[in-house]
Amino acid sequence: MPDSSSTQVQRTERFDLRALYETSRLLSASLDLEFVLNNLLLTAMSKLLVTRGMALLFDPLEDAYRVASLKGMPTVEKDERLHLDAIPADELLRDDEVPEVLAEHRVKLVLPVAFGHRRIGLIGLGAKATGQPFEERELEFIQSLVNMSSAAVHNSLMVEELKQANRDLDNKIQQLNTLFDLSQEFNATLERDRLVKLLSFALMGQMLVGKHVLLLRQQDAEGEGAGGYEMAAKKGVKGEMGEATIARLFEREELVLLQDDADDADAWAGLHHCGLVLALPLRQQSETHAVLCLGPKMTGQDYTPEDVEFLYALGNLAFVSIQNLELVEEQIEKERLEKEMRLAREIQEGLLPQSIPTLETVEVGTLALPSRYVGGDYFDVVKLDDHRLLIGIADVTGKGVPAALLMASLQACLQTMVPMDLRLEEAVGHMNRVICTNTGFDKFITAFFGIYDAEDQHLEYVNAGHDPPMLARADGRVERLEAGGLLLGVMASAGYERGRIDLHPGDVALLYTDGVTEAMSPDDEEYTPERLEERLLAVHDRTAQQIIDAVQEDICRHTGDIVELSDDRTMVALKVKG
Repeated sequence: MPDSSSTQVQRTERFDLRALYETSRLLSASLDLEFVLNNLLLTAMSKLLVTRGMALLFDPLEDAYRVASLKGMPTVEKDERLHLDAIPADELLRDDEVPEVLAEHRVKLVLPVAFGHRRIGLIGLGAKATGQPFEERELEFIQSLVNMSSAAVHNSLMVEELKQANRDLDNKIQQLNTLFDLSQEFNATLERDRLVKLLSFALMGQMLVGKHVLLLRQQDAEGEGAGGYEMAAKKGVKGEMGEATIARLFEREELVLLQDDADDADAWAGLHHCGLVLALPLRQQSETHAVLCLGPKMTGQDYTPEDVEFLYALGNLAFVSIQNLELVEEQIEKERLEKEMRLAREIQEGLLPQSIPTLETVEVGTLALPSRYVGGDYFDVVKLDDHRLLIGIADVTGKGVPAALLMASLQACLQTMVPMDLRLEEAVGHMNRVICTNTGFDKFITAFFGIYDAEDQHLEYVNAGHDPPMLARADGRVERLEAGGLLLGVMASAGYERGRIDLHPGDVALLYTDGVTEAMSPDDEEYTPERLEERLLAVHDRTAQQIIDAVQEDICRHTGDIVELSDDRTMVALKVKG
């Protein structure tokens, strides 16, 4: 008959086996991680008569252990992270073998929880309430309990991770839907104030952020950074960040996140002064073009990596939308200006002679090509009486609208003085005084005016600083018409000299602006007065208009195919009939 001690041992062993079986079955039937860990921890504590214990789960991303469950341990909090040195995956630790971080919380026994090759976590237990050391039989039991329960812990952990993954996926889908809806709103908005309000609503609705600032780098006409910064949006922020802080933000490539960090608070005092804790540089082509600065969440929670990812997408969406809106506004403004320029060109063309008057003894050919919608070149042919013809050509400094306006003033001035029948040098002097009085010191006009008299076949002229017209004689000689004075608009008291030449049948006077002789070839070579003279002599036996056309053809051969003239090009040819 067996003795009582042997019987007691057998009963204890059967009790241990039943406890292991019941605990294992209970834990395996549940996929609730918190339930599994709590029951595993309580079973271990009750079996060993321990009053304190904790269950830790390993987080490979942080390389730390998270406190998932604890009993009777006031010195540590749930979800706290503990960094431990490497712990053997299949050996229990006790007393002096326990890591110092756990020993500080009066842990006396540590059991690793592993499943296959995966490190799951740890079970940490305090000393026995009786003060006695752990017996080998107790250690074997608790080791078996942990080993048998590791599958249940692993399965429930996998379910928890799957649930978290689903929550993250749902959150991502929600964020994508939000961004999609916002992108439609942004793209449908043609008002900048509306865009700014949409950004504010999105930050408030999605992040619960009441303070934000959106800074944009100002661009120059070529689209390059001009060095300045524009505050495109501002909500709930008082005070100024300061130029130094803003400049530093635009030099950043990575985000600035101030989570109550004293060092960052000193480095980014401008952000703290405005109550901002997060700055996201929005970059394109390796350059920061905008910065989105945010205040803290109203919930008091820190910004997570997922939050930052969403904010980057939202900030870029707002930035690109503002850029697109600016491009639309620029296009609208460009179309408006083009419409005005077309109208201005029609008006300017109306100022030029609509039909060229002639006399029986001479013929006139003309060409006027503006380099832009409107130009600064001007020519005119006016029949003074039955035997006199006024011809003029002028070139205003500059191009475009300012030059066109000054040209219109010159034309009006000339038309006003024609009926006065003034001597040519007097008329040019009057025009010079008017231009000096009504234009700035940096606006000038070169001009040439001549009056052809058919009765005795001579040309009187005044050259006001203009490229001297070429007079190609019928016998092949070329003369330059240079008599005159200063260009118009330089000095109001300037006087002008009148020149006079006799003309003969076959003689050709060619008036031109510098857009003719300075026309550039693809190799950056000018057409030059010498080439113009050579071409004029080669075709001077043709009609006046044919001469103009032949010179223009030669210029086009010199310049090649060009989309836009570099300067206005104007010519007038006066030929005495044979």
